[in-house]
Amino acid sequence: MENINQLLSTLPTEAKDLRINAKKVLEGESLNQAQTWGVALASAYYIRDEALITALNADANAAGLSAETIEDARAAASLMGMNTIYYRFRHLMRSENYNQRPANLRMMRMKQVATTETDFELFSIGPAALAGCEMCLRAHEAAVIKGGLTHDNVHDAVRISSVLNGVVVALATLIARD
Repeated sequence: MENINQLLSTLPTEAKDLRINAKKVLEGESLNQAQTWGVALASAYYIRDEALITALNADANAAGLSAETIEDARAAASLMGMNTIYYRFRHLMRSENYNQRPANLRMMRMKQVATTETDFELFSIGPAALAGCEMCLRAHEAAVIKGGLTHDNVHDAVRISSVLNGVVVALATLIARD
């Protein structure tokens, strides 16, 4: 984790908790290495911070992460960029008029995964949490649990995405420093 550690070393002293939390969640707790990196990458792509993406990509490659996992993380982030807006709209409107309409949005990549459907669903949880999309979170959590993962796995995925978001906010505070 040389690159992510280097990025974390640039955080201001006020963000010490984030530096420690990032190292902890990226070491993996209930998730295996591919799941941890997949969630982290999907979250970073969704957050769209170039420095974070660059560091995570470099370290994921150095750790031997498969091209398939990286591909699925990219696909999950991209699709969630669309789905979190659409399904959050439906949830917030609370209108049967909208809920009964077909989405008519192509999402075939969710079923044509490079890794496993369960891991793809897990990678989608990070972006769903970042967007605050309740419908997305519930749907992806149900799929992950049905696929044999646990609530600890879901919890760890959300912890990864939340910590990475905090890291990006802390990095942004450096811009405003004198």
